[in-house]
Amino acid sequence: MSRRGTWRVLGLRLGGMALTLGLLLGCGRQGPPVPPRVVTPGAVQSLRADVEEESIVVSWVRPAANSDGSPLTDLREFSLYRTVQTPADRAAGRQPPFSPLTVVLAEAPTNAAAIMDRYAYQDFGAADAFPVGSRVSYRIEAVNRRTRVGPAATVAVDLGPAPAPPTGVSARPGDGIVDLSWSAPASGPPARGYNVYRGTQPGVYGAAPLNSSPLLEQRFQDSTVSNGTTYYYAVRAVGGDQPPFREGKSSAEVAVTPEDLTAPAPPSGLSAIPSEGGVALAWSPNTEADLQGYLVYRREPEGVTPTRLTPSPILTTTLTDRTARPGATYLYSVTAVDRSPRHNESAPSPEVEVRLP
Repeated sequence: MSRRGTWRVLGLRLGGMALTLGLLLGCGRQGPPVPPRVVTPGAVQSLRADVEEESIVVSWVRPAANSDGSPLTDLREFSLYRTVQTPADRAAGRQPPFSPLTVVLAEAPTNAAAIMDRYAYQDFGAADAFPVGSRVSYRIEAVNRRTRVGPAATVAVDLGPAPAPPTGVSARPGDGIVDLSWSAPASGPPARGYNVYRGTQPGVYGAAPLNSSPLLEQRFQDSTVSNGTTYYYAVRAVGGDQPPFREGKSSAEVAVTPEDLTAPAPPSGLSAIPSEGGVALAWSPNTEADLQGYLVYRREPEGVTPTRLTPSPILTTTLTDRTARPGATYLYSVTAVDRSPRHNESAPSPEVEVRLP
């Protein structure tokens, strides 16, 4: 038999064995068919809606598990819906149905902000588009890659009258801090509190205020700034009797740049040893992280204002004064200077007196 014939026979035998095995396995006891398990995403968490100026910001936390408790690993997007019940609808007992608003991708969305597992969608103009007294409701559903939709989560916000912007906003810079103050709105509904917003570009602020809850006082200290950076602030008044509060428009913007105002400590351990070649000075090093260097001063006993011997700060902690005159008496001191734009200079070290031979 040829080699080709041998392979053909082996193939027929293997095929027959597979058929026989399949028949044997198929002769077992059969039960009712089991439907495939349908897994849907869980509902979004921490859903809320906040009125900010003319917009409504809807925020939520993505679900970590499917509706059956298994890990959610194939989340694709969120479907957002909106309905508006005007005062006329509410008086007539009408509830308009939800309409599609937008779709927010679970990964790298372009129409919403996403930080870790929290999302925020800004419904631009919604707060001004509907009459005062309207109720705006949102519904969000998580959708996986198989287009299976999870249970809906809903939230509603009532559009009360918006307070006017605060007036007289001022910002005073300090060392690593900015102190803000303002006055209550001059007209309109009373403010129940205030929110402070900050940015590093004019007119561009963070999505959330610096304060975690509306401020009851008309002042705020921002201690999360960096010296040398210019910050832009705006304050908004919030109204309403209970959360979610209605936030008004921004106040006039103020810009401020905090500065390093803290000078280094005075150098210590200054010593002066006279010799025929001059006066050898030495002192202990400072430990400030922003230390730029040291300035050395000298004066004669009858003098009041010392003369600076170093035109610019030096990095070393030693210096030899070779301009000292033989037989003269001098008093030396050292100051420390930091690297801030102000070049803060410390108070002088205790003077050390020396007489040259």
